[in-house]
Amino acid sequence: MQSVGRFPGVDILTWLAPVGTSVRLFISAFAPEAFSRLSWREMRTYCMWLGPRSFHLVAVAAVFVSMALTTQCVIELKRYQAEDLSGAAITIGLLRELGAITISVAWCAMVSALIAEEAKASRGRWASQRDFARYFVLPRYLSALMMSLPLSAYGLLIGFITAALFGQAIGGSPITDFTESARQAIHDKDLVVYFTKLFLVNPTIGVFAGCAAGLAARHSDTPVAPQAMTATFISCLAMNLAVTAMAYLSGEAIY
Repeated sequence: MQSVGRFPGVDILTWLAPVGTSVRLFISAFAPEAFSRLSWREMRTYCMWLGPRSFHLVAVAAVFVSMALTTQCVIELKRYQAEDLSGAAITIGLLRELGAITISVAWCAMVSALIAEEAKASRGRWASQRDFARYFVLPRYLSALMMSLPLSAYGLLIGFITAALFGQAIGGSPITDFTESARQAIHDKDLVVYFTKLFLVNPTIGVFAGCAAGLAARHSDTPVAPQAMTATFISCLAMNLAVTAMAYLSGEAIY
C-alpha cells in the first residue's frame, strides 16, 4: 500500500526496476547446457496448466470481448446504414488490438503471477542468477510459447464465430455477408501482427516479469504477484503499441 504523503509517480520506478533483471535473465536462459538439462516432465506439467487448463479463460474472455465490440460496431454502423461493413470493422478490431490487449494480456498476467510466486519460493535453490535463468526460467518460457500459439488461434476463432452469430442477432449483417466482409478486410500483415503480439511479445513479457518480480522480493512474506501483474500489464500495453506503430504507422510491414 502506498504510504501517506508519498509522491504517486515514485511507484513507476518500482515497476520499471525489474527491467534490467529481465534482460539479464533472457540473455542467460539460452545457454546450450540449459537445453541439455530440460525436464520434459516439468514442461509437460506447465503446458497442461498454461494450455488446456487456461482454455476456459481464453474462451469466455473471447466471447465477452467479441460481444462488446460487436455491439458497439453494429450500433454505430447502423446509424450510417453501413452495417454490411461490420464484419470488416469487428475482425480488424479483434486482430489488431482488442484480442492482444485484453484476452492475451489477461492470460499473461495470470502466468506472471504464478511464476512470480514460484520464483520467490525457490530463490534459495539456485547458486546464482545464471543458474536460475537456465533451469527455472527456460522451461517455463518454452512452455508459455508452446501454449500461446494454440490459445491465440482458439481465441481468434471463438471471437470471430461469436461476432458473426451475435452480430446477426442484434440486427447486423447476415453471417454470410459478415464472413465475406471480414475476408476482404483481413490482410497477411494483420495476421502477422496478431500472432507476433500473442505468440512472442506478450508471453515473453509475462514470463520474465514474473521471474524478475520473484527474484526482487526481499522477504518471504512480500507479495510479488501484484507487482508482477502490474509490470506485465504496463509492459504489454507499451509493447503492443510499439508493434502496432511499426506495422501500421511507419508503412513498413512486419514479415
